Amino acid sequence: MAKLKFNADFMGPEYIIEAKDVFIGRSPDNDITIPDYRIFATLPLAVQSARYRTLRHVSRRHAIIQFIDDKYYITDIGNDGKGSSHGTFINNERITPGIRCELKSGDRIRFAEVECLFTLE
Repeated sequence: MAKLKFNADFMGPEYIIEAKDVFIGRSPDNDITIPDYRIFATLPLAVQSARYRTLRHVSRRHAIIQFIDDKYYITDIGNDGKGSSHGTFINNERITPGIRCELKSGDRIRFAEVECLFTLE
C-alpha cells in the first residue's frame, strides 16, 4: 500500500494512494487537495492567512501519481498539462514537467513548497 505522509497543520497525517490515477492539487476536484479543505477550514483565520503564502504556489491541478505495472510514478502536470509553475520535486530535484518519474519508498515529494513522504508498506 502506498501513502503520502504530511507534517503540516493544513493536511491530514497520511493519505492512502488507492486508485490507479491520483490527482493532487489545490482544486477541490482533486483526489488529494493541498490544503485538505476539511482541515484547513478548522484553522483560525490568522493561521489560514499565514499558510496562504505557501499554498498559493500549489497549482489547481499540480501532479498525478499513477500505478503502472506494479510501480508508482509521479508526473508534474500543472493546470494546462504543461507543468506547474512552481514545480514538483523528488528529493529536492525538480522533475521535468510531463515526464513520468518512478517513486520509491522514502522519497520526499514537494509540490511547490509543500512537502510529503512517499512510503510503501
